[in-house]
Amino acid sequence: MRNIFCDLHIHIGSALNKPVKITASRKLTLEQVLFHDAVQKGLDVVGIVDSASPLVIKEIEIMLEKGLLIPLHDGGLRARNGIVLLLGAELETREGIHVITYLPDLDMLKKYQNYIKSRVTNVNLSTQRASASIKEILNLSYLCEGVFCFAHAFTPHKGVYGLLTDKLLKILGHDLTQIKVIELGLSADSDLADMLEETRNFTYLSNSDAHSSANIAREYNLLKVAGLNFKEIKLALHNEAGRKVVANYGLDPLMGKYHRSYCLECEKIMAGVPPVFTCPNCQNNTKMVAGVFDRIVEIRDYSVPHHPLNRPAYNYRVPLKDLPGVGPKTLAKLHQNFTSEIEVLELASIDEISQIVGINIANMINKMRTTRLDIIPGGGGYYGKVAKYNSN
Repeated sequence: MRNIFCDLHIHIGSALNKPVKITASRKLTLEQVLFHDAVQKGLDVVGIVDSASPLVIKEIEIMLEKGLLIPLHDGGLRARNGIVLLLGAELETREGIHVITYLPDLDMLKKYQNYIKSRVTNVNLSTQRASASIKEILNLSYLCEGVFCFAHAFTPHKGVYGLLTDKLLKILGHDLTQIKVIELGLSADSDLADMLEETRNFTYLSNSDAHSSANIAREYNLLKVAGLNFKEIKLALHNEAGRKVVANYGLDPLMGKYHRSYCLECEKIMAGVPPVFTCPNCQNNTKMVAGVFDRIVEIRDYSVPHHPLNRPAYNYRVPLKDLPGVGPKTLAKLHQNFTSEIEVLELASIDEISQIVGINIANMINKMRTTRLDIIPGGGGYYGKVAKYNSN
């Protein structure tokens, strides 16, 4: 068995010089992610959730012909540098919810795409609204031998708990037993998610949902597997045969841009006792962006988290670029002296970090590893940020 780092929700902006994910950087290409970003961040596996676009499929086939990618016997594709590519497809269901399906190989990806292509407006673009229900995509994922996952499940923007329902049982019925994995999203953690009773049997993923190179691995997962391939990762996500998610690494929910409710009229983040869905300043309740924290308090079954015995630790992390005092020059020093950003965040000695970039940044990283940094909260589409005095 071995431990691997993975970020399984990464978007690419273009393939074959044409747009794929409209809101992603056009510089974010498959080759950029595999041969630069994943290495710099320290990832072993990347999940590209735009893989069902014919443009991306064609680019993958070109890379296979060139020997830049190699298909693995048990699913997945290995880049020439050893990084493993997991083929993912994110779409918006008829209910307005974002879901991800991870597919084992190109054949199953094409089978998935063949079903989807007549149900979306533009099959070349990622995360399209599909004329297909959650249950239909769940069944499709099963037929394609894939892994189904609710994306950013608690956010007010397209999250199943944040937007659609307080209980998955209400919308899925018996099909709830097929749900094995949900993605927490940037504004939630295991403590918040484990206030809901029905989540106790789910594996939690903490992924970046990156739309740019800089944001790749702002959240990531540590998996215990016997090998680097789709089959092993599927077993880990389903918590089977001794494979599992060992740890989640993610933003403190306070940093998430949907942590607390936000009044669009007053342009203020709510700070009262949750749940707050009416602005105390202007009494507005129609132009409010519901906060993840407020929503979970509204629908929770427990006032404190009830963690199942096998729930892995959730470790609060802040990307190096978002730490006070880490500008481009400091970040470059860290890149020059360490193999990856994950090495800096998780493995390097604090003394060594201090020698390279100073005691203040080293102290912040040490505090982040051992406890929680003090955060100025976010909300309403605005990210929170790390308070400067954390270095003291």
